[in-house]
Amino acid sequence: MQFLLPILYGAAIGAALAIPVRFLCALLLKMRGKPAEMEKMYFAILIASLAVIGGLIGWRAGVSFRGLYLLLILACAACAFYIDAKFRIIPNELVLAILALTAIFGLTGAISFQIIPALIGLVACFIIFFVPSLFGQKVGAGDIKLASAMGFALGLTGSLYAIACMGALVLLYALVDSRMPLPQRLKAMIPMGPFLALALIVVLLVQN
Repeated sequence: MQFLLPILYGAAIGAALAIPVRFLCALLLKMRGKPAEMEKMYFAILIASLAVIGGLIGWRAGVSFRGLYLLLILACAACAFYIDAKFRIIPNELVLAILALTAIFGLTGAISFQIIPALIGLVACFIIFFVPSLFGQKVGAGDIKLASAMGFALGLTGSLYAIACMGALVLLYALVDSRMPLPQRLKAMIPMGPFLALALIVVLLVQN
Protein backbone atom coordinates (compact mmCIF):
# COMPACT_ATOMS: atom_id res chain seq x y z
CA MET A 1 0.00 0.00 0.00
CA GLN A 2 2.87 2.38 0.77
CA PHE A 3 4.24 1.64 -2.71
CA LEU A 4 0.85 2.23 -4.37
CA LEU A 5 -0.13 5.48 -2.65
CA PRO A 6 2.57 7.71 -4.25
CA ILE A 7 1.63 6.34 -7.68
CA LEU A 8 -2.08 7.07 -7.13
CA TYR A 9 -1.26 10.48 -5.72
CA GLY A 10 0.97 11.30 -8.69
CA ALA A 11 -1.62 10.06 -11.18
CA ALA A 12 -4.32 12.22 -9.58
CA ILE A 13 -2.10 15.30 -9.58
CA GLY A 14 -1.04 14.59 -13.18
CA ALA A 15 -4.64 14.30 -14.35
CA ALA A 16 -5.57 17.52 -12.53
CA LEU A 17 -2.58 19.22 -14.15
CA ALA A 18 -4.37 18.96 -17.50
CA ILE A 19 -6.64 21.86 -16.53
CA PRO A 20 -3.88 24.49 -16.00
CA VAL A 21 -2.01 23.08 -19.01
CA ARG A 22 -5.06 23.63 -21.23
CA PHE A 23 -5.47 27.15 -19.82
CA LEU A 24 -1.78 27.97 -20.37
CA CYS A 25 -1.87 26.62 -23.93
CA ALA A 26 -4.94 28.74 -24.67
CA LEU A 27 -3.29 31.84 -23.21
CA LEU A 28 -0.05 31.38 -25.16
CA LEU A 29 -1.92 30.68 -28.40
CA LYS A 30 -4.27 33.62 -27.94
CA MET A 31 -1.25 35.91 -27.47
CA ARG A 32 -0.04 34.75 -30.88
CA GLY A 33 -3.37 35.06 -32.65
CA LYS A 34 -3.91 31.30 -32.95
CA PRO A 35 -7.08 29.30 -32.22
CA ALA A 36 -7.03 28.78 -28.47
CA GLU A 37 -9.69 26.11 -28.01
CA MET A 38 -8.37 22.58 -27.37
CA GLU A 39 -10.53 19.87 -28.92
CA LYS A 40 -12.20 17.45 -26.51
CA MET A 41 -10.33 14.48 -27.96
CA TYR A 42 -6.96 16.18 -27.40
CA PHE A 43 -7.96 17.18 -23.89
CA ALA A 44 -8.95 13.58 -23.07
CA ILE A 45 -5.59 12.34 -24.40
CA LEU A 46 -3.86 15.05 -22.36
CA ILE A 47 -5.60 13.96 -19.14
CA ALA A 48 -4.73 10.29 -19.70
CA SER A 49 -1.12 11.04 -20.64
CA LEU A 50 -0.50 13.36 -17.69
CA ALA A 51 -2.12 10.84 -15.32
CA VAL A 52 0.26 8.09 -16.50
CA ILE A 53 3.34 10.31 -16.30
CA GLY A 54 2.17 11.75 -12.98
CA GLY A 55 1.94 8.21 -11.62
CA LEU A 56 5.51 7.57 -12.74
CA ILE A 57 6.61 10.80 -11.04
CA GLY A 58 4.87 9.71 -7.85
CA TRP A 59 6.66 6.35 -8.05
CA ARG A 60 10.07 7.88 -8.75
CA ALA A 61 9.98 10.99 -6.55
CA GLY A 62 7.07 10.63 -4.13
CA VAL A 63 5.95 13.71 -2.21
CA SER A 64 9.08 15.82 -2.42
CA PHE A 65 10.52 18.97 -3.93
CA ARG A 66 11.87 16.84 -6.77
CA GLY A 67 8.35 15.56 -7.40
CA LEU A 68 7.04 19.12 -7.49
CA TYR A 69 9.82 20.13 -9.88
CA LEU A 70 9.04 17.21 -12.18
CA LEU A 71 5.33 18.08 -12.23
CA LEU A 72 6.06 21.71 -13.12
CA ILE A 73 8.48 20.68 -15.87
CA LEU A 74 5.84 18.20 -17.07
CA ALA A 75 3.34 21.06 -17.42
CA CYS A 76 5.83 23.05 -19.53
CA ALA A 77 6.68 20.00 -21.64
CA ALA A 78 2.99 19.18 -22.21
CA CYS A 79 2.34 22.73 -23.43
CA ALA A 80 5.36 22.62 -25.75
CA PHE A 81 4.24 19.22 -27.07
CA TYR A 82 0.70 20.32 -27.89
CA ILE A 83 1.49 23.78 -29.29
CA ASP A 84 4.37 22.65 -31.50
CA ALA A 85 2.54 19.56 -32.74
CA LYS A 86 -0.50 21.63 -33.70
CA PHE A 87 0.95 24.99 -34.77
CA ARG A 88 4.71 24.46 -35.21
CA ILE A 89 5.44 27.04 -32.50
CA ILE A 90 7.45 26.72 -29.29
CA PRO A 91 6.68 29.78 -27.14
CA ASN A 92 9.70 31.44 -25.55
CA GLU A 93 7.80 31.58 -22.26
CA LEU A 94 7.96 27.78 -21.98
CA VAL A 95 11.71 27.72 -22.67
CA LEU A 96 12.30 30.42 -20.05
CA ALA A 97 10.07 28.55 -17.57
CA ILE A 98 12.17 25.37 -17.90
CA LEU A 99 15.38 27.37 -17.40
CA ALA A 100 13.94 29.30 -14.44
CA LEU A 101 12.45 26.24 -12.70
CA THR A 102 15.71 24.31 -13.03
CA ALA A 103 17.74 27.25 -11.73
CA ILE A 104 15.40 27.95 -8.79
CA PHE A 105 15.02 24.34 -7.65
CA GLY A 106 18.66 23.55 -8.39
CA LEU A 107 20.39 26.54 -6.83
CA THR A 108 18.27 26.27 -3.67
CA GLY A 109 19.25 22.62 -3.26
CA ALA A 110 15.73 21.28 -3.77
CA ILE A 111 16.96 18.99 -6.55
CA SER A 112 20.35 17.52 -7.45
CA PHE A 113 22.01 20.15 -9.62
CA GLN A 114 25.47 21.30 -10.69
CA ILE A 115 25.74 24.60 -12.50
CA ILE A 116 28.83 23.80 -14.62
CA PRO A 117 27.45 20.55 -16.16
CA ALA A 118 24.14 22.36 -16.66
CA LEU A 119 25.78 25.18 -18.60
CA ILE A 120 27.87 22.71 -20.60
CA GLY A 121 24.68 20.80 -21.44
CA LEU A 122 23.01 24.03 -22.55
CA VAL A 123 25.90 24.98 -24.84
CA ALA A 124 26.29 21.46 -26.22
CA CYS A 125 22.61 21.15 -27.11
CA PHE A 126 22.62 24.61 -28.67
CA ILE A 127 25.56 23.66 -30.90
CA ILE A 128 24.15 20.23 -31.78
CA PHE A 129 20.86 21.74 -32.97
CA PHE A 130 22.16 25.07 -34.32
CA VAL A 131 24.96 23.80 -36.56
CA PRO A 132 22.67 21.66 -38.79
CA SER A 133 20.47 24.72 -39.39
CA LEU A 134 23.49 26.47 -40.93
CA PHE A 135 23.67 23.75 -43.57
CA GLY A 136 20.05 23.99 -44.63
CA GLN A 137 18.65 21.36 -42.31
CA LYS A 138 15.08 21.96 -41.18
CA VAL A 139 15.68 22.86 -37.54
CA GLY A 140 13.51 25.68 -36.19
CA ALA A 141 14.67 28.39 -33.81
CA GLY A 142 12.15 27.15 -31.24
CA ASP A 143 13.65 23.66 -31.42
CA ILE A 144 17.13 25.08 -30.79
CA LYS A 145 15.95 27.08 -27.78
CA LEU A 146 13.97 24.18 -26.29
CA ALA A 147 16.94 21.84 -26.80
CA SER A 148 19.20 24.35 -25.02
CA ALA A 149 16.79 24.50 -22.07
CA MET A 150 16.71 20.70 -22.04
CA GLY A 151 20.51 20.67 -21.91
CA PHE A 152 20.47 23.02 -18.93
CA ALA A 153 17.96 20.82 -17.10
CA LEU A 154 19.76 17.53 -17.83
CA GLY A 155 23.44 18.42 -18.00
CA LEU A 156 25.75 17.07 -20.69
CA THR A 157 25.38 13.33 -20.05
CA GLY A 158 21.62 13.47 -19.60
CA SER A 159 21.32 15.62 -22.73
CA LEU A 160 23.12 13.02 -24.85
CA TYR A 161 20.73 10.35 -23.58
CA ALA A 162 17.78 12.65 -24.33
CA ILE A 163 18.99 13.33 -27.87
CA ALA A 164 19.34 9.59 -28.48
CA CYS A 165 15.84 9.08 -27.05
CA MET A 166 14.49 11.88 -29.24
CA GLY A 167 16.08 10.32 -32.34
CA ALA A 168 14.48 6.97 -31.57
CA LEU A 169 11.09 8.61 -31.09
CA VAL A 170 11.38 10.54 -34.37
CA LEU A 171 12.33 7.36 -36.24
CA LEU A 172 9.43 5.48 -34.67
CA TYR A 173 7.05 8.30 -35.67
CA ALA A 174 8.36 8.26 -39.24
CA LEU A 175 7.86 4.50 -39.45
CA VAL A 176 4.34 4.58 -37.99
CA ASP A 177 3.07 7.61 -39.94
CA SER A 178 1.47 6.21 -43.09
CA ARG A 179 0.33 9.46 -44.73
CA MET A 180 3.26 9.44 -47.20
CA PRO A 181 6.03 7.07 -48.35
CA LEU A 182 8.90 6.55 -45.89
CA PRO A 183 11.57 8.44 -47.93
CA GLN A 184 9.31 11.52 -48.05
CA ARG A 185 8.53 11.19 -44.35
CA LEU A 186 12.24 11.23 -43.48
CA LYS A 187 12.74 14.39 -45.57
CA ALA A 188 9.62 16.17 -44.29
CA MET A 189 9.72 18.92 -41.69
CA ILE A 190 8.80 17.03 -38.51
CA PRO A 191 8.14 19.23 -35.47
CA MET A 192 10.91 18.46 -32.99
CA GLY A 193 9.21 20.06 -29.98
CA PRO A 194 7.02 17.08 -29.02
CA PHE A 195 9.97 14.67 -29.20
CA LEU A 196 12.26 17.01 -27.26
CA ALA A 197 9.56 17.43 -24.59
CA LEU A 198 9.08 13.66 -24.29
CA ALA A 199 12.81 13.00 -24.18
CA LEU A 200 13.25 15.62 -21.44
CA ILE A 201 10.61 13.97 -19.26
CA VAL A 202 11.88 10.43 -19.89
CA VAL A 203 15.46 11.26 -18.89
CA LEU A 204 14.37 13.31 -15.87
CA LEU A 205 12.34 10.34 -14.69
CA VAL A 206 15.18 7.85 -14.96
CA GLN A 207 17.82 10.15 -13.47
CA ASN A 208 18.53 9.72 -9.77
